[in-house]
Amino acid sequence: MKPRAWRLADHLTALLLVAMLASFALAAAALLLYRIPEIERQAGAVLQREVDGMSERLALLLQTLQGRLEQSAQLLDQLPASRAEALLDATIDTAQVAVALYRLGPDGRLQVLGLPYDQRGRRHASIGSDLSRSPLWAALASGTGVAWDSGHLSPITGLPTVAAAWRDTHGHVLVAEMPAGALVRTVALAAATDAAPMWVVDRSGEVVVDASGQGDEGRPDLRERLAAAAPHLPGQLHWQGRDWRAAVAEAPALGWRIVGRAPSGLDNLQVRRLLLFNCVALAASLLAGALIAALWSQRMAQPLQATVERARQAMAGELPLPAARRSNVVEFNQLAQELQTMAVALHERELRWQSIFNAAPLAMGVADARTAMRLLAVNDAWCRDFGFTREEAVGRSVLELDMLLKPPSEEELAGLVAAGPARTELPLRRRDGRIVQTLMFGPHPVPGSDREVIWASMDLSALREAEDALRELNQQLEARVAQRSHALATSNEALARSAEQLRLAQAELVQAEKMAALGALVAGIAHELQTPLGNGLLAIGSLAAVLERFQEASRAGLRRADLAAFLAGLEEGAEIAERSLRRAADLVQNFKQVAVDQTSAQRRRFELHDVVRDMAASLRPGLAGTPYTIEVDVPATGLLLDSYPGALGQTLGQLVHNAVLHGFDGRDHGCVRITGGRGEDGQAWLRVADDGKGIAAGRIAQLFDPFAAGQGAQGGPHGAGLGLYIAANAVARLLGGGLTVHSTEGQGSCFELRLPDHAPGPRSARDGAREPW
Repeated sequence: MKPRAWRLADHLTALLLVAMLASFALAAAALLLYRIPEIERQAGAVLQREVDGMSERLALLLQTLQGRLEQSAQLLDQLPASRAEALLDATIDTAQVAVALYRLGPDGRLQVLGLPYDQRGRRHASIGSDLSRSPLWAALASGTGVAWDSGHLSPITGLPTVAAAWRDTHGHVLVAEMPAGALVRTVALAAATDAAPMWVVDRSGEVVVDASGQGDEGRPDLRERLAAAAPHLPGQLHWQGRDWRAAVAEAPALGWRIVGRAPSGLDNLQVRRLLLFNCVALAASLLAGALIAALWSQRMAQPLQATVERARQAMAGELPLPAARRSNVVEFNQLAQELQTMAVALHERELRWQSIFNAAPLAMGVADARTAMRLLAVNDAWCRDFGFTREEAVGRSVLELDMLLKPPSEEELAGLVAAGPARTELPLRRRDGRIVQTLMFGPHPVPGSDREVIWASMDLSALREAEDALRELNQQLEARVAQRSHALATSNEALARSAEQLRLAQAELVQAEKMAALGALVAGIAHELQTPLGNGLLAIGSLAAVLERFQEASRAGLRRADLAAFLAGLEEGAEIAERSLRRAADLVQNFKQVAVDQTSAQRRRFELHDVVRDMAASLRPGLAGTPYTIEVDVPATGLLLDSYPGALGQTLGQLVHNAVLHGFDGRDHGCVRITGGRGEDGQAWLRVADDGKGIAAGRIAQLFDPFAAGQGAQGGPHGAGLGLYIAANAVARLLGGGLTVHSTEGQGSCFELRLPDHAPGPRSARDGAREPW
């Protein structure tokens, strides 16, 4: 089953929607993963604050009641017995939470009783009752003070209440009874209207008061649930099919625990609102995205649809094609342009094919295999060989033209087509009735068509003549190939000899460059050593003269002044000789280090400043007596390299020599300045700049090519054009760096070397190149 094909606009719409949905889903998931735990945490913190506030308000209420109880006890001691009941009744009316207020005598019997207004009729039935066995009485039997009992069973109403008792110094005990629910609801009135529901739980885990008013007091299943969850509180609590977040606060005076709960998870209103907001945003985004994607995809698809229509027109031959509709998609514009090019090429190819078809020497015809070989096209050779005009032949079959001596049946024609291309000798009848023996080629199927075939025919006599000519041509061709092969082998041998001669010449030129540099170095050494050695010889001659005068003075009678003059002359001569010889030794040492570096490929660690300084010192003697100078400005430290100082020195020498030879040619002054530093990429750099004539812009591209002789070169080693080629190869292959040049004609040149801290080492012979150093 073939997969369903979609339109491009549908594909683009679906792609944009999926991308938008995926992006929104990732953003929403990230928001939910971050926000839901944050909401839960904030809800837990708010719940804990509400529970703590409830506990604090309850403790404050108990302190208030305790204070009023103490005040009432003190007032009772001061008032006569006839006014005691009125005082207690008034206290109950004002307190609003107490349901009974009574005082016990030292013997534990009820003496005075205060009740709410609607219960005062049964007051006298309780007067004189013995309450000495009450837990409150027992708790205060040892002394004065206050005692609380959260599970007090009222002797007045017979209902469980919260009771507070105060014992004075005379042994009287004042007891106030309050319903636990009224006490908690009084505290809850101070809370916010949207405060979380809370339970007040006693020591046994039983719910004493349900502050939310849902009637959960005394439920055994809730008691079991709270007892199981107690070790994990505050935390999660599952109750009545919902998940709750529980928070706990203690009420130590009554031994209660205040348990507050808030919906958790999907039961949390804020979480549901967040999910609803995300769903609404997703729906709105999908709706907007679907609209935008549809419009956008339609806009993008229109140029492509126009391109498809233009392609159909091109295939149908409806040329020239209309102008392509411009799109804001570069690829669509390119496709339209390519289609235009392809249509023109197809049209040209069709014209070319028709020209070739008509110019073919063989008689050729295109026939419809499904309609008894009805001719669709014939070339000029076919019309010439068989005597028909193109108008007479096209649209008719060979049967209708009566060209076959023995007409085949439809089955034979079908078998002929199914058998494929073949060569068949077949007699055919011309239009004038003459029979010609032809060699038929075909049928050849037309590419891209399942019904069109091509037939070609040729007169056998002409074919025989062509075969003879072809045989003769093949023989001539073989002779030519042998001749050309021999000539090619001879040319290859000559080329190999020329290449070997060129390699030897290049090696000799490189050696000549080295010998020329060595000659210049030796001349410079001789010139530099001439001065200190001459000074040394003069100092030795002076010492000989001083010694001779001292000997004459000794023979004539040595005086103190003669001895002092001898010592002064000896000291002066020795100082001059030592200074001159030390200068000569320093020069020899510098030249020795340069010579060792330049005549060996030894790798070592060195400061770039030291190599540049020594190289400049070896080059300066060669510039003596000329108006040209060398300046060095390279940091003494911080450019430590692990490389090949010989190759580096040779490169610097070649660059300086090139500047003096070509840049300063015909000038009465010139300065070569060598500077160095470290680039942002960490590599060291050296610049050899001169203020000479510069290099023509047209010669910079070929400057590092071999045998590119510099301007003013007059032959000899230095005019061979290998100096900069050798220098560039040494920097690239041995030092692992690069050599570039910047020059403006008339303003000097600057060659820059980029050198890594660690050279990669010389390439082996397998690299296919010989090291120039």
